[in-house]
Amino acid sequence: MPRQSSAPRRWLAGTILSLIGFVLAVLTTEVLTRVFFDEPVQPRFVVDSGYGVRWNQARVDTRHYVPKEYEVRVTTNSVGMRGPREYAMEKATGTRRIVLFGDSFTFGFGVEDQDVVSAALERQLSSTGSPAEVLNMGVSGFGQAEELVTWQERGRRYRPDAVVILYVDNDIGNNVVAQLFGVQPDGSVTRTGREFLPGSRLQERLFSIGPVRWLFEHSRAWNLVRNRLSGLVQNAMLRNQGLKTFSDATPAGVGLTKALVAELCREIAAEGAQPVILVIPSQDLRSNFPMTAEEVAGLGASLVDGRTFLTPADYYHADPHWRASGHRKATAALAATFAGGAQAPTG
Repeated sequence: MPRQSSAPRRWLAGTILSLIGFVLAVLTTEVLTRVFFDEPVQPRFVVDSGYGVRWNQARVDTRHYVPKEYEVRVTTNSVGMRGPREYAMEKATGTRRIVLFGDSFTFGFGVEDQDVVSAALERQLSSTGSPAEVLNMGVSGFGQAEELVTWQERGRRYRPDAVVILYVDNDIGNNVVAQLFGVQPDGSVTRTGREFLPGSRLQERLFSIGPVRWLFEHSRAWNLVRNRLSGLVQNAMLRNQGLKTFSDATPAGVGLTKALVAELCREIAAEGAQPVILVIPSQDLRSNFPMTAEEVAGLGASLVDGRTFLTPADYYHADPHWRASGHRKATAALAATFAGGAQAPTG
């Protein structure tokens, strides 16, 4: 009998020791990661939109952290737009409504809610005496392919007076990799019937588990693994399309991107809204934007070229995103564009 009763105790002691060992291993890994790696913590709370592309999770309240660069709070509203402000589907009479499309620059990696270009532009336009609403529909990783789908399925329902497409160098590769559209001989684009939801469903399931979500938001070791795995997946997608980087301006990528931009502008104008294109250059102030000013004007769109007013100081060093100064300069340029030629608000 004594031998039989000691077995459960040995099992319990072994389990406790295993748990202690596991916790110590996790803590050691976290400490070593913080000592030897400057790993960012930038959880991307994206979900399946229900129409074949990604969208931001609603009611997110988290932090983004890049060592020696920034630590900011990031929130989304009840429908997944950046910032806490809510917007009714029907806009109030006399209100100017603008929608912004883009990737993590538009969403605002690196700055607080109130410093993102959408929030700053809303304040700037409203300060002139007429109410304004600027809806941020930026999603990390978006190119014009996903933006076009999002405009068709979500954006146009808000009946904006203007739509700003923020273009970044890696959009051209994102458009190719997404495989959402094909270019027809007449230059138009058609849906391929594919979805583009890289990792979204798995990530959504993981984020629904409290302890796992906490690790994504706080653990640099966890993010080190996550970021490396994400890099492997992205490299595989690039190789499948014969690309080395997302900024490769291949003939196919240029043709597809030009066609997508043109279609976006046509559909925006068809809804009675003003299309505007904001070119965001890289830190060296270069851009692979594949259209001339004359081509943009031919689409009935306004061009705001960040190469004319941004400087390298408006970007973080290790992280490629804008500092708050970049958002302020983009706000000023857009406000000047709307003051010089924006149509009167409708509705």
